[in-house]
Amino acid sequence: MSPNRNGRAGRLAVLAVVPVLAIVAACGVDTSSSVSGPAAPEPVVVGASDTVESELVARLYADALEAAGRDTELVLGLGNRADRVAALDANRVTLVPDFTGRLLHWFDPDADVTDAEDVFEALGKSLPQGLEVSDYAPADDRSALVLSAAQADRLGAHSIADIASGCGGMTLYASDAFREDTRALPRLESTYGCTFGTVVPVGATDDVARDLIVGTSPIGGATAAAPDVAKDELVVLADDEEAFTAQNVVPLYRSGVLRADDVKGLSVVLQLTTADLTDMAVRVRSGEITSADAAAEWLADHL
Repeated sequence: MSPNRNGRAGRLAVLAVVPVLAIVAACGVDTSSSVSGPAAPEPVVVGASDTVESELVARLYADALEAAGRDTELVLGLGNRADRVAALDANRVTLVPDFTGRLLHWFDPDADVTDAEDVFEALGKSLPQGLEVSDYAPADDRSALVLSAAQADRLGAHSIADIASGCGGMTLYASDAFREDTRALPRLESTYGCTFGTVVPVGATDDVARDLIVGTSPIGGATAAAPDVAKDELVVLADDEEAFTAQNVVPLYRSGVLRADDVKGLSVVLQLTTADLTDMAVRVRSGEITSADAAAEWLADHL
């Protein structure tokens, strides 16, 4: 094709566009550019039960997400696990803190693993469609056998194995939290040969701690992260054979809610230890600090 023909073709193409643009303008169609970015994601609604520990961890998750650039809302006082799972199912909340072992036994009551990694793996497989978890923190609220320091000295007891042969002559005063782990007592028997002569339901962990300190009960059943268990007058017996199911702090959330950046933001909470959680709970319960300030303080130290 000659250069003149090329030039003519180009002019014809331009001329052909002009009537089309005129028609579009006449019809009132906006031909200006309106390119915009993607819509901002909905806030993550973080829910918590009515316990101090649940509220603290919920605030840690919310603050971590905010620090990573994701808007959040906080819903407190959701109640027990059934209430929290129902709130997730109904999309009233999108993320709640919980513990790996308790969640596992909620979704798979027959699960019999106790090691932290095994529990986490089994939990992932047990979750119903629409729910997910990300990595767990070392903070662990597993069941625990507790003695007064004086009783531990008398028995020379530092681990569960040290008292196993004498369990039949002991009365265990068990808190509600200890008895929630329905596998705790059967696992004590199968792992250590420890079967208590009597098990007395006590109620709150602070009641167990008080009875131990004043000498009313010889041995108590509690959980490792309970603030009252951290008292100097008490000794937690080592569970070297892992009879008790791991109960690591973990976020449970609706599938599709968290972006990769959100999950990365939550990873700061993977530094949370049992001592951290206990110490914060003690300070909040004593009125020294609010849960909001305690979470913000911890996060500032770990970001």
